[in-house]
Amino acid sequence: MKQFLKKFLFFSFIVIVLLIVAFIIIQYDAEGEKSLPFSLTKILLVSTVNGDITDDPEHIWNIDITQVNDIYMYIDKTQETEETIKQIKLENFVVNKAPEKGNIKLLRPTGELSNLYTYSEQDYLNSDITYQGGVIDDMKSLEIANNGGILGFRFSLNDLGKYISNENEEIIYDGNLLKNLGINLEQIQFSVSFDIIITTSDDISYKGTVNIDMPIESIIEEGSSHKEITDFSNVIFKRI
Repeated sequence: MKQFLKKFLFFSFIVIVLLIVAFIIIQYDAEGEKSLPFSLTKILLVSTVNGDITDDPEHIWNIDITQVNDIYMYIDKTQETEETIKQIKLENFVVNKAPEKGNIKLLRPTGELSNLYTYSEQDYLNSDITYQGGVIDDMKSLEIANNGGILGFRFSLNDLGKYISNENEEIIYDGNLLKNLGINLEQIQFSVSFDIIITTSDDISYKGTVNIDMPIESIIEEGSSHKEITDFSNVIFKRI
């Protein structure tokens, strides 16, 4: 009987330990890290309509219409720590819902703050964008302040069509250009997800997945709209 009780208690202890470990794993998988040195606190989404003028001697206006979505991600220090940001990588970009019209292109900043995407041509949709920790934010150089700052990139919806006109009117880059092409909101809506990996100076990395729907719903009426996203309850950061 004593041997049986010993074996029973031993196996009961093992089962309890395994259940506790399983519970911790399941909880971590569902909730992620409880305390992060740095975290994503806000996303500013700016949706606009752009156009490139084509030289056309037969028409006053010949404009290639593009719908663009600029994304600014705010990374803040969330606890007192001597750790700093070593780098932040954006990778694994996936188009979960493609638009009916246009082709999606992912661009990194290449110009000055007043015109960040002047020289942006390379498509990073099948690649990654990496910001290094620095003294201050410098999007052109892909640097983010190592105590917390802002990083940015752009989703561009190209090849929507040409606006051609001989009317000598002032062109305003707003939703009317989309309307003139017969484009409605449903035709240009798309959804993208990507991973953000925050690596600290202690070489500890935390990864979460972000989903963004674009463009902002009022783009057709307003032509230029912005939206702040602050609810990240569905973004779970885990150590990797």
